[in-house]
Amino acid sequence: MKRAVLFGVVLMLAAQQAFAVYILILRNGDRVIAKEKYQVKGPNAVFITKTGTWRSIPVSQIDMEATEKVNGQGLGDAQLLEWVDFKKPVPTPTPTAAVSSLGHIKLGVAAKEGVAARPTPTPGVMFREGHFRDAQVDQAFQQGLESYHLYLYRTSEGTQPAYLFIEIQVNGQPETLKALQAVAATYQLLVQKAPQRAPERVELQMLNESGKEAGVFRISAADAAEFVSGKVTPENFYIQHVIF
Repeated sequence: MKRAVLFGVVLMLAAQQAFAVYILILRNGDRVIAKEKYQVKGPNAVFITKTGTWRSIPVSQIDMEATEKVNGQGLGDAQLLEWVDFKKPVPTPTPTAAVSSLGHIKLGVAAKEGVAARPTPTPGVMFREGHFRDAQVDQAFQQGLESYHLYLYRTSEGTQPAYLFIEIQVNGQPETLKALQAVAATYQLLVQKAPQRAPERVELQMLNESGKEAGVFRISAADAAEFVSGKVTPENFYIQHVIF
């Protein structure tokens, strides 16, 4: 008999990337990542960021209830999703070393010679004020990202109601590939366990720390399955599917 358990992606990856962070949830919805819990000094919360610098935020700007809830679970923003029946983790590709060639891909010329033409990127691929039509599916992708310790993201409806949009800030090539893996693994699990609720496409926009585009993707269920199967390396998946 099936039993509802903790969302598979979280269980599958939490042990792989276990390092301590403390997440501050602000009242405006933003998330701030610290190395450990803040100290209250006067009206401010003082803490060390993940990059090792000191920062302070007015205590009044912190959503205390949400912050305690997130950190009390020990897995980022992971929560129980009882609507997903889960038997075993979806296998993930064997990690590969970061490929320096990704840093040399030029806008508009990322495809290899002979590769079939990819869809032309839609100018409207961007964050929208409207939410994706299924809040639990949206939450599942958030959990998938945070199980990989990717916290700087936001989600919305995509260019079509059946499309989910995800924007992720990435720092360098390893984190770029990690973001692709997180999205593909979550998408594949949803297709297997709740196919009628999975997005038709996932539109993914990655930005580097300076706010410049690091890649735009429109990923299908078949694309996600190919990635998760290990038939294509993360770096080759990037090259074959990036549409900028």
